Amino acid sequence: MREALTRRLVERAMRRGYTLTRRALELLQASESPIELLDEAIRELERGKAGLRLIDEEVLRRLLPEQSKVESSEEPRRVEEDMDLAIEVDDRYLGEWRIRGSASEFRSYFRSRYEKLSKILRERLGSASELKSFIRLGDGREAYLTAMILEKRESGKAWILRVDDPSAEATIIVPKVRGLEELAGRVLPDAVAGFKVVKRDKSLIAEEIILPDIPPRRIEKIRQDAYVCLLSDIHLGSKHFRRDLFESFLDWINRGRDPEAKRIRVVVVAGDLIDGVGVYPSQDKELEIKSVKEQFELLAKLLSEIPDRVKLIVGPGNHEPLQKALPQPPLPEKYRKILEKSGKRMIFIGNPAWIRICGRSFLVYHGQGLDDVIQSAPGFSHSSLNRDIGAILELLLRHRHLCPIYGESTPILPLEEDLLVIHEIPHVFHSGHVHVAYAGSYRGVRIVNSGTWQEQTGYQRSAGLEPTVGTAVLVNLGDLSIKVRRFI
Repeated sequence: MREALTRRLVERAMRRGYTLTRRALELLQASESPIELLDEAIRELERGKAGLRLIDEEVLRRLLPEQSKVESSEEPRRVEEDMDLAIEVDDRYLGEWRIRGSASEFRSYFRSRYEKLSKILRERLGSASELKSFIRLGDGREAYLTAMILEKRESGKAWILRVDDPSAEATIIVPKVRGLEELAGRVLPDAVAGFKVVKRDKSLIAEEIILPDIPPRRIEKIRQDAYVCLLSDIHLGSKHFRRDLFESFLDWINRGRDPEAKRIRVVVVAGDLIDGVGVYPSQDKELEIKSVKEQFELLAKLLSEIPDRVKLIVGPGNHEPLQKALPQPPLPEKYRKILEKSGKRMIFIGNPAWIRICGRSFLVYHGQGLDDVIQSAPGFSHSSLNRDIGAILELLLRHRHLCPIYGESTPILPLEEDLLVIHEIPHVFHSGHVHVAYAGSYRGVRIVNSGTWQEQTGYQRSAGLEPTVGTAVLVNLGDLSIKVRRFI
């Protein structure tokens, strides 16, 4: 009975475009009327119109009777209380996933991606036709469609998109006219988009392209005088690691001579803590420390200098010794134990990860998929990142997906649910990987790429990439203002 109820609740939520957290599911199962409570939670979120597609414990507790709130005071949720500073990690991104590689897994994965993103699009468009139904209509008819882009190619006068939805496959021609040409060039393969199309001589001609995008959000100030410090791409173990700059950072945060340093309560590291071993061909020639264990041991020694008032949140990247495919689990236990010898309080997260700090939501993503976007979207290159990184990160938010392109250089696990969809609107989007620092804002979301602590490598030199070395980004929890600190 319990398994049947679980399946029914999950499927009911997914049909409406929502995802249940584990703790929310437990609360629903324990309630007297689980289905009614779920429907009420969905109505509450839809009334709020905040773009939130996640039903978590907080949503349900607002709807539960007071007696239930008292009886449910013991919360097995991952919440860390530090005086007035609360940190919560979404536990859906903490697992280790296994796949068989079957065709059904790929079908489920892409169906999940399509359903999540088309739901967002339909809310904006009001309604959308199925491809199969529209194709049968006569010339001159027009409609809005939502579809996944299977293939994209360019001709002299148009972009040609092969698309599909669950009902059919079709080709959409996007004329190179003002207002369409640039957006069509930036729409990524395997993404889900909306189209206003008209049928002419059996062809589907696009008049408008609509990306899922994020709605503008107004940032409400909170009474919290604390900073979150964002880092990534330390690459300890590399001959190019700037230990001197990192020690300058540690001295700054530990000595507290700067009033801003004293207000740092959390440090978030978005992957590539170490350089690893065997990550790319001939890496051994660029390594100062050729043992993963020794790299982690030195990192633990350096991190031990961070003051006790600061909590560390640590995620993996593509240089860490664990599975490379997204989503990545947290660091393996044996390496966590080495880092914990530093004596620091640590929270280990996966990649990507959703974190709430004093109610502020942080989407933390190492950023492997950025390479595919740079190579696929016209006008972008690794040599232009100092100019374009902000636009590239905005493009992910506009697509509402962290790695839209499937099957290129970034491996993605075909899970039953696509966990790389940006299902809610974060307050802060933090990435790394490309080693170029950036801080900006898009529709109210603070966007950060936190640079690196590694000087230019041979590969980066050949690609024309100029890294931003020795950078830490501070986010004020009170008003979400951002400050970039350089230690070079």
